Amino acid sequence: MYDDNTFGSRGAYQTVQRLGQKIKREYKPDYIIVVLAHYESMGRKSIEIATPAKNKEENDLYYDFYGFPQHMYKEEFHAKFDYKVGSIVKQQLEGKGFDVQFTQRGLDHGVWVPFKVAFLNYNTLNGNKVEEDLPGTSLIQVSLTGGDIELNFKLGEALSYFRDNLIWDQSRGRYLKGMVICSGITLPYVKPFDNLLRDTLVNNDELLKNLKELPNKHESLFYRAHPSAEHFMPIVVASGLISASKEPIKQLFTAHSASLAWGIYQFGS
Repeated sequence: MYDDNTFGSRGAYQTVQRLGQKIKREYKPDYIIVVLAHYESMGRKSIEIATPAKNKEENDLYYDFYGFPQHMYKEEFHAKFDYKVGSIVKQQLEGKGFDVQFTQRGLDHGVWVPFKVAFLNYNTLNGNKVEEDLPGTSLIQVSLTGGDIELNFKLGEALSYFRDNLIWDQSRGRYLKGMVICSGITLPYVKPFDNLLRDTLVNNDELLKNLKELPNKHESLFYRAHPSAEHFMPIVVASGLISASKEPIKQLFTAHSASLAWGIYQFGS
């Protein structure tokens, strides 16, 4: 959340800021669907869509990180949920064979922390608070499946609909433009795995096959970098997003700090 934090990366911070400004100024989405590592359903084909508390429009926040300075727990991020868009996402995923339910849940810090960096210019240390951080853009948080690499790849394929198609909103009398972001910027990769992942993604002729082979061909390295696989799965979902179009994957930034790699990728143009 801070560009000069001891445990952070100024290069990653600035890269995320540039991406956020590009999204706000050029793409101007009406909604963003976000999939992240820390939100995983229990069933193999189960998906959850997080909703605010009853009768609220604004997404709540999860402060699910521990042992940090108190000012970090006073940080805010304001973004609305859109039940109409959420219902269309639910229908699309159900049509692809997933079991989907709405679940009352706040935005995980794996969403609101990088989004705060991307879209805002305030924090508890510098002030300048605003009432709504993403005016005109709703935020839909979707879980990973509890399944394997192939099922999460298929989740990405299903969500690609929202990259490629506008959706009609009768109440507004216009089509809505959306985008999908898979949040996993600060992942626990050691440097060799970060390099291996980059090569796998950038040379993506057989992307699903190569992703599925990573835990087998490089078992020791994979599980040293990912003792549990949920931090790897947003990369898999994002890969599914662009699989049909065969769009390129670009590594925009990486740096290494102890067991962390700040790998930031753009999937598609």
